[in-house]
This record gives sequence, C-alpha cells and structure tokens, in this order.
Amino acid sequence: MSGPTQTPAEYAEALASWREDSPVPAGADTRLSLQLASLRDLSRVRRQVTAFLLSSLDPGPAEGVDAAAEDAVERAVLVIDELTSNALRHGSPPSRLHIGDDEGRWIVIVSDGAPERPPTPARERPAGQGGYGLYVIADLTADHGVHYEADCKFIWACLIKPT
Repeated sequence: MSGPTQTPAEYAEALASWREDSPVPAGADTRLSLQLASLRDLSRVRRQVTAFLLSSLDPGPAEGVDAAAEDAVERAVLVIDELTSNALRHGSPPSRLHIGDDEGRWIVIVSDGAPERPPTPARERPAGQGGYGLYVIADLTADHGVHYEADCKFIWACLIKPT
C-alpha cells in the first residue's frame, strides 16, 4: 500500500518550499526555548509547548479556552512535534526549539547542526514508513521555510493564533 501520492508538480512545489533559503521571520521575541536531547524527551516537550501555547492565548470573557483555540493549539503541537522529531531523527546535535509569541501568530523555529541535510518531502513511500510530516507542516501553517548557516539550519513555521 502506498502513502499519499503527489503529482510531479505538487512534489516539485513542496520540495522547492523546503530547499529555498528563506530568512527566519522577524518580529517575535522568543518566549519558550528548549534543548532537544532525544526522541524520548518529546513527550515532555509536547507538555511544555501545550502549556505555553495555551497561556499565550487571551482567554476572553469566558473562563477557559474555547474549542477553536483548543483546535489551533492541537494543530500547532502537531507541527512542532513534526519539526522537533525531524531535527532529532535527521539532523545533528545541538537541536533546539524556539517559539515566539507575536501579535496574531506563533513563530516556531527548530535548529540543528546539519545544514548539509535539507528537509526533503517523502515521495511514494509505502504506508507505515512515515515521511509525510513536511506536507503536514506545509498544510497546517501560514508560512514555513528553512534558513541555512555555515554550521546549522533553522526550520521555521508561522502558525496563526486563534482570535
């Protein structure tokens, strides 16, 4: 059984979006910064990220967070999980997660020490072997990209905060 199938044009577009060097968006101060040590740490990272994202929302007149805000946080956590697990699986140490809280958006930046290994979307991989996270990231974010420096790469994504 095959995984999701992209047309050659869709694959080329996805590949280009992850290969072109694009600067990390400016404007948000880092509010959460975490060292990524191993895949075992990701459950802790998810908990910390979820708590941070929820605390960054304006609660509004009613106490608590509404369903739309919970959905936005769940999508953001999925994107962050994909980015962090990719850095740990395919990058090199040191790997870090930075989340900025800007007006109307979260800016997520994951860095690792492997600029020679660009993000590469999967193509025609059998189901169960994974590799489609870059498509998920592209689908769930307002913008995304990668910036290369001599000794590291920064993979970033902008997520719209719920209103």
